[in-house]
Amino acid sequence: MTPGARAVGRTESDDEVRPEAPDAVVHELSAPEPPAGTDDGTPPLPGATTPAAPPAPTEPEQPARGRRGRRALRGPGLRERRRQQTRATIIEAAAELFAERGFDAVSVVEIAQRAGVVEKTVFNHFPVKEGLVFEADPPMRAALLETVRTRPAGESVSAAAGTFIVRAMSGLGAPEAAAGVAEMAQVIRGSRTLQVREREIIGELTTALAELIAEETQAEPGELAPWLAAHAVLSLYAALLELARDRVLAGVSGPELSAELRARGERGLALLQFGLAGYAKRR
Repeated sequence: MTPGARAVGRTESDDEVRPEAPDAVVHELSAPEPPAGTDDGTPPLPGATTPAAPPAPTEPEQPARGRRGRRALRGPGLRERRRQQTRATIIEAAAELFAERGFDAVSVVEIAQRAGVVEKTVFNHFPVKEGLVFEADPPMRAALLETVRTRPAGESVSAAAGTFIVRAMSGLGAPEAAAGVAEMAQVIRGSRTLQVREREIIGELTTALAELIAEETQAEPGELAPWLAAHAVLSLYAALLELARDRVLAGVSGPELSAELRARGERGLALLQFGLAGYAKRR
């Protein structure tokens, strides 16, 4: 991630920000608005995101008149832009500190000081410290579930969800993603707290996918198939994520990493689609 300008030693309210917004965030699992993903529109995956641009204020079709009407036109839009900028500034400050010293060694007070805000402002945006790295509802969750819901007739869940994951993970080979993936690998692997939270997030996504499959197939209570399918798909995601981190830390990036992630992902997807009956037979 690209370091932003350092904050001076002062505090600000939730609506006040530094003149320049930072241009990178810690982790791509979520943002106030889904950040830009790969060129094909796939949402970003852990390691390479930028904060969403502040939403432009929208004017009502029949604006009110007078002072109150003028506030209605500009107030909410400006306030929201400032809120988004403050959030991005906090995330950038946290990213810098976590990269420098590790997640567990950095306090929320230090993050607030680096961002130029008060500690309460940090907690207003992120009730728990882990939220500065992982969000509770990653953009990938909505996109993956929507991919499954809208898959064409005749396509299996594993094919639709697996293809989505392989395509998205291949995007981590983009040159602009390498630094973010490497930094996040170091930060997450250096913190037991973050490792536990990441597994929880993947578990939550697995549950959401299993419930969607069960609903669609009208599965009986206790039926294992939806859960097995969901766990298989999300295991592919977890495995590719760890592979990407390993390879980036080893200095591999760009087209070489994309090709490796795609090849390994397609091999894993083939196992999901055609079964494991012939895999690892004892000889």
